[in-house]
Amino acid sequence: MSRLQKVHVAGAGIGAIAAGFVMGGIGYLPFGVPGLVVGVVIGAAIGAIVGHRSIEAIDPRGDLGHFQQVYRTTGYYADGMAWDDYAPAYQLGLDTFERRQRDPDLTGAELEARWPAVRGGSRLEFAQAYPAVQHVWRELGQRERALRDSEAGAPRGS
Repeated sequence: MSRLQKVHVAGAGIGAIAAGFVMGGIGYLPFGVPGLVVGVVIGAAIGAIVGHRSIEAIDPRGDLGHFQQVYRTTGYYADGMAWDDYAPAYQLGLDTFERRQRDPDLTGAELEARWPAVRGGSRLEFAQAYPAVQHVWRELGQRERALRDSEAGAPRGS
């Protein structure tokens, strides 16, 4: 599963409907209408979670999918650019995130030298691509900090 959350409304919706239908039927048999209502509510909640996670697990875009959903809403988005222009920049950010964690002095000049080899058909100049790389680093860093904080606060089994 990817490190960054993507929105999978269809998977969650289908899961909710299917599980709500099944659980509603199971609840209706022994308890009638009250069992139907409770079964549908519980089934829909469980189905939505399972559906979302199932689609997330098979999504071939990995973490790029998160950025594909948000790139047009960022402050650095250049009008007229498409996902294919930004995807190499986001991929560069993903590819260099671990190194950046070990070496905070990873410079823009190093990445700029690498950009021609990884940009593919992107129309972005490095100055336009670099904010996308930094966006990846920020989001992955925030996600890792949140995970560490939640693990630190979680009760530990003996």
